[in-house]
Amino acid sequence: MSNQEDRLKTLIGHAKEYGFVFPSSEIYDGLSATYDYGPYGAELKNNIRQYWWAAMTKLNENIVGIDAAIFMHPTTWKASGHVDAFNDPLIDNKDSKKRYRADVLLEEHMAKYADKIEKEVEKGKKKFGDAFDEAQFRATNPNVKRSQDRIDAVEGRMKAALEANDLEAIRQLIMDEEIKCPISGTGNWTDVRQFNLMFATELGSVSGESSTIYLRPETAQGIFVNFLNVQKSARMKIPFGIAQTGKAFRNEIVARQFIFRMREFEQMEMQFFVKPGTEMEWYNAWKEKRIAWHRALGLPTESYRFHDHIKLAHYANAACDIEFKFPMGFKELEGSTAAPTSTWPTTRSIAAASSPTSIPRPTRATCPMWWRRASASTACSSRSSARLTMKRSSKAAKSAWCCASRRRSLQ
Repeated sequence: MSNQEDRLKTLIGHAKEYGFVFPSSEIYDGLSATYDYGPYGAELKNNIRQYWWAAMTKLNENIVGIDAAIFMHPTTWKASGHVDAFNDPLIDNKDSKKRYRADVLLEEHMAKYADKIEKEVEKGKKKFGDAFDEAQFRATNPNVKRSQDRIDAVEGRMKAALEANDLEAIRQLIMDEEIKCPISGTGNWTDVRQFNLMFATELGSVSGESSTIYLRPETAQGIFVNFLNVQKSARMKIPFGIAQTGKAFRNEIVARQFIFRMREFEQMEMQFFVKPGTEMEWYNAWKEKRIAWHRALGLPTESYRFHDHIKLAHYANAACDIEFKFPMGFKELEGSTAAPTSTWPTTRSIAAASSPTSIPRPTRATCPMWWRRASASTACSSRSSARLTMKRSSKAAKSAWCCASRRRSLQ
C-alpha cells in the first residue's frame, strides 16, 4: 500500500474515532460515498461556512447573499445546458469491472510525469544549493524536458479530443499511453461513453401525471434565475456579487477518496457581475483574492497551486482551479471561471422563461453583468445571442458578462 493510501486511511480512522465524520447508514453496511458529520465535524463545517460567508458578504459591501431552493423548474436545467451536456466521459475495465472517468485517468497519468519533474528539481536543489537556478534547470535538464514533453503531448491530444467530443480518440490515447487499471493491472478497456451526472426524480402524487425534476447539480442556477429579484430588491449596481451556500447532488462516476468526492455535498458559491470588457481584469483580481483567503487559513503555502482547465466549458474563455495537496495528491479545492455568459446560461434562462418581457430596459442601475463559475470557480466566454428569440426589453441580459467564484466545500 502506498504512503498516500496509508495517510488517507489514517485520516479516515481518526475522523471517525474523534467524532468528525461517520459512514452514513453504517448499521446497515453503509451507502457508497455518503457520510454523516459528527459533533465536531458539524461544528468544523459550520465554522468554515460562516468564515467564507463573512468574507464574502460582510467584508464586501457589493456582495449580498441568497438561499435558493434545491428543486427548480426543469426548464432551468434544459436552458442551462445541463440536461444535454452535463456529462463526464466514462470507461470500464473489463477485468476488474471497475468504472473510471476517462479524463481523470489521463490527468493522473500526466501527474506521474509531473512528480518525476519535481523529484528531479529537488535533486538539483540539494546538489547545487544556493546557486540553484530552478527556471534554467527546468529548461535544460534532459530528464525534466523529457517528462515535460510527454505531459505536453498527452495534454494536447486530450484537449483536442475533449473539445471535439471524440470519445474514440480519448480511448485510443489511453491505449497508446498504456494506462492500466489500478485494480486489475490490465489495459482491457471498454469504449468511452458519456454519463450524465444529474439525479432525476418525480414531482407529483399520481403515477402518469408526475413530471421529471432534478436535484440541483450546482448552486449557480439559483443565483442566475434570481438575478433581477436580487438586483431590484437590494438596489445593487454593477459591479456586484450574489453568494449562497447549500447542498448539491451529482451522480459521480467515481465517488471515492473519502469526503473529497461525494454524491451529496455542499457548495459555497459567489457570482460576481461586471461590465463588458472588464471580465478578465476581475477574473485575475478574484484569483488573487481567493488564493489569499486560503493562505490566510494558516496551511503551508506550497500546498496550494493554480491549475488551468484543459477543456473549457462551452460558455467560458478562461478557467482555473485552486488545488490543494491532499493525501491523494493535488486535487481541486476551488474553481474560478471568467465568462461573458450573457448568453449562457443567463440569456438562455431568460429566453426560456414564460415572461421574458419582465426584463427591464437597460439603464445604469439595471444592466446586468456577471461573474461565474466553480465548486469555488471563475469563467469568461463570448457567445452570440442572435439565435435566441428575445424582446427588446431583454437587451440588459444580452450584454451580461459573468465571472464566478464557487467553492465546493468538504466534498
